[in-house]
Amino acid sequence: MSEHYEVLARKYRPHNFKELVGQSHTVRTLVNALDNNNLHHGFLFTGTRGVGKTTIARIFAKSVNCENGVSSNPCGKCETCIEIDKGQSVDLIELDAASHTGVDNMREILENAQYTPTKNLYKIYLIDEVHMLSKSSFNALLKTLEEPPKHIKFLLATTDPKKLPITILSRCLQFNLNKLSHDEIFNHLKFIMNEESLEFEEDALSKIADFGNGSMRDALSLLDQSISYGNGSIKVSDLKAMLGLVSHNEIVHLASLLVRRDAEEILSFVRELAHKGENLTNALKDLTSLFHKIATTQMVNDTKQISPEINDLASAISSQDLQLYYQIAINGQKDMYHSPSEQIGLEMTLLRMIAFHPENEGGGEKKTLKLAPTSNTKNKETSNKTNQEKPSTKAAAESIQKIENQLDIKSQNEWETIITELGFDGAAKMLVKNTIFNSYKDQNLSLTLSDDFVNLLTQKTKSSIEKTLNKIYPGTTLVIDPGQTNGSSLSQKESVKKEEKRKHTESQFLSDDGLKELQEVFNSQVDIKSIKSTKESDNV
Repeated sequence: MSEHYEVLARKYRPHNFKELVGQSHTVRTLVNALDNNNLHHGFLFTGTRGVGKTTIARIFAKSVNCENGVSSNPCGKCETCIEIDKGQSVDLIELDAASHTGVDNMREILENAQYTPTKNLYKIYLIDEVHMLSKSSFNALLKTLEEPPKHIKFLLATTDPKKLPITILSRCLQFNLNKLSHDEIFNHLKFIMNEESLEFEEDALSKIADFGNGSMRDALSLLDQSISYGNGSIKVSDLKAMLGLVSHNEIVHLASLLVRRDAEEILSFVRELAHKGENLTNALKDLTSLFHKIATTQMVNDTKQISPEINDLASAISSQDLQLYYQIAINGQKDMYHSPSEQIGLEMTLLRMIAFHPENEGGGEKKTLKLAPTSNTKNKETSNKTNQEKPSTKAAAESIQKIENQLDIKSQNEWETIITELGFDGAAKMLVKNTIFNSYKDQNLSLTLSDDFVNLLTQKTKSSIEKTLNKIYPGTTLVIDPGQTNGSSLSQKESVKKEEKRKHTESQFLSDDGLKELQEVFNSQVDIKSIKSTKESDNV
């Protein structure tokens, strides 16, 4: 490497629109405007980090001030183009709004806007993270945006356009930049590695593209790190060691354990991964990606392009099971943040996949009261059942008796009572808790199922729910339609109560005078995630 190493994000920053990766819709609009010299005075570029906001703004600046004239293809060789590339142009004023939020800074800058450019056709103001400006700064900017001098162009960039006043938005042409696709990032990484004459494994570059998560800058930063770690080459084994990634073969093995629903082996394997220091959050993400590959294999059925192990899993897992596993894995990723540890979070997610499997619904004797629609004739039989079949409390017994006497459902509250007391299991329980009651007429029970859980709606799950309902409502059939539950399902209500309880616990803890004194003495802050109720702490 050279003595003065230049990071890849800078070295390979696009210098014209042809070199730009992605954002074709924005590029097309800007190219047409530049070639026809039909230019607005204000442009707003929005999007997440590393998608090209400031890069496009700088290319635009060269396009309008190139010494060869205004066009979408600046020469890149004239003095003006070179100065802009180096960040030395006196007529391109770049401002980081995060560090210049005050109105005095903005007024000082805008006062100079009335003066003509020093040497170029236009004086260009490039304001990055413009949403960070104060209200008074926005007002100062607005005055100039309303009636700008002809020699002024404003290029604004932000990651959070919702924080911009509508008065600013209405005076700019807005371009929403998309996250870059995996292939766009991967192909650019491959191009760079070839340009640098460095060795690489395509699977390693693909993994880096995944970690970029739509941001080219993030992917290039990781590429820089990987090149240093691998001493000039990028290999999957090095990337795994550097980031603590679980290997593909280990993820495939974990999926095969799920197919066999071998809980003991799954827990043992997760403990082994944790002992080796693997990143278990990434392991769950990789498992989710594997479920996606298996699902596409089942639907596309293109065995030539798919590895043998994925083809084997595609044959072993039903499409219904796969959708259930995927949904649980997605929700499990959200729960990892709140879990006591990564290991516990991953273990509970995997055990949930087994517990909610349809074949587990009928397995074993259920710990609930055996119900019958009419029935004093079977009382002697049921009285000989074990204690685990009896209601745990008097209140539960009274509630069940009420259901038996009612033999009708008229409201969401009555439906929630039935869900709670009838003892649904596995996927059936998860499904009914995410439904809202519509009607019960002529033995047809109509429900709306939350769109987020439509993957649970299999024939097995539906039959299991009907079987449980028929213990009290003989001949009942289900009509379940996906839709919006708008926070009215039992599951959503429970989540709200749980969140309210969590916030109440945090509020009580943080308001303690002794805690405030400790924070002041040690100049420290409480880790909010560590706050738990006494009951939660005992369970950990």
